[in-house]
Amino acid sequence: MKIFSDTKIYVLCPANVHTGGPESLHQLTSRLISFGVDAKILYCARVGEFFDINDPVHPALKKYHVPYTFGFEDSSRNVFVVPEPLTEHLYAVKKCRKILWWMSVNNYLENILELIRPCIDSPLTEPVPKYFTFDKPNDVDEHWGQSEFVRQFLRLNGVKKIRSVETHMGQIFLSNAASVDFAAKKNFVTFNPRKGFEFTKKLIELAPDIDWRPIENMSPVQVRELLAASKVYIDFGNFPGRERLPREAAVSGCVVIIGKRGAAGNDVDFNIPAEFKFDEREPEVIIKKIRDVLKNFDTAFEAQKNFREQIFNAQKNFSDAVIDAFGIKKFPPPTVALTQGVDEKSFLLAEEFFRTKNFLPKFIVDDTLANARITDDLIVRDRNRNYLRVGKNLVEIISFADAKFLYLEGRIQKFALLEPTTADLDALKNFAAPDDVLTFTR
Repeated sequence: MKIFSDTKIYVLCPANVHTGGPESLHQLTSRLISFGVDAKILYCARVGEFFDINDPVHPALKKYHVPYTFGFEDSSRNVFVVPEPLTEHLYAVKKCRKILWWMSVNNYLENILELIRPCIDSPLTEPVPKYFTFDKPNDVDEHWGQSEFVRQFLRLNGVKKIRSVETHMGQIFLSNAASVDFAAKKNFVTFNPRKGFEFTKKLIELAPDIDWRPIENMSPVQVRELLAASKVYIDFGNFPGRERLPREAAVSGCVVIIGKRGAAGNDVDFNIPAEFKFDEREPEVIIKKIRDVLKNFDTAFEAQKNFREQIFNAQKNFSDAVIDAFGIKKFPPPTVALTQGVDEKSFLLAEEFFRTKNFLPKFIVDDTLANARITDDLIVRDRNRNYLRVGKNLVEIISFADAKFLYLEGRIQKFALLEPTTADLDALKNFAAPDDVLTFTR
């Protein structure tokens, strides 16, 4: 889909929601911005829900620092990206070119039920909102598929042209997973009690001597620690798409054992050997396999090498897919974060970068001022974010944790410091490549 220098891309997203879908939508918007494209999140409410327009960003998604809006410019030069649970919003658009991004078959079907249920319960209510159906293919300009499973679903319903655009796991998780201590691995099995627990319960009853540990009521850090210590992760859920936890478990050094439902049933979304995929009619065989993996962990771990490589390569593949989808050929100068806080050095560097245009100073790192509620001659607060005014330009003030996240995501390409101290440089050593740290003198 061709875009122009003045194209605006609106990515529709439910407000105040954090699941895999909204995360992917923010990843797309952030990646487009890094390529110099004018992209924004367009927040909306789900059916029958409302949200606070003063703060529609879920706390877990604030780290992306993407601009957002509640309206759009309906022009044929612009693009409107809609995830499959929100297809009723396609019909608010008359001129924008429309992309329907399919991430889950289940979410699409469940959304249709939500839309028609009020009419079933009370036939004389308002008409059912219009939503995408496959008998009117011209309602969408392009279909994207997040997984092979949804692409198969689209092909079965007559969609011939499907672009593969698959997002990736969080880079902080991958960065931490790369340093897993395999010597500390223990003989226990982790599982998600919200996915296929009725069957998992049968397995637990069959082998009470095995150490079974549920992933529940845990922070992201606790999940990482549990998976890093475990040898086996099992999942016998519905797999409506490329489920996150099995992939997190794999890169955390777990051997993954799954069922054959949904996306788990094909070798593209989950390209692990058939010996680790099981029909739920054979629980005794699964228990035998779990015991074998616990006993011969190294051999089983090596057998899933290709699956782990697929996960680690996903970020580059996602970038390539987005570039190809929009025919992006021209890229902006590298985005720079100034890490010495809001002080004279950062201000001078920002001024110089805006003057020379060799780098784009988009962020200043200052933990104290990132979330402070202040407004003065130099600091502008807009939509719960703070900006340093540098001449006619605004540079967003972010925390160090968010700067690390945006660097690993590829949104920040360089860090810049003026006459840095040893402490200034040490703060970047743990995650930034030496070539990405620029130092200057007056």
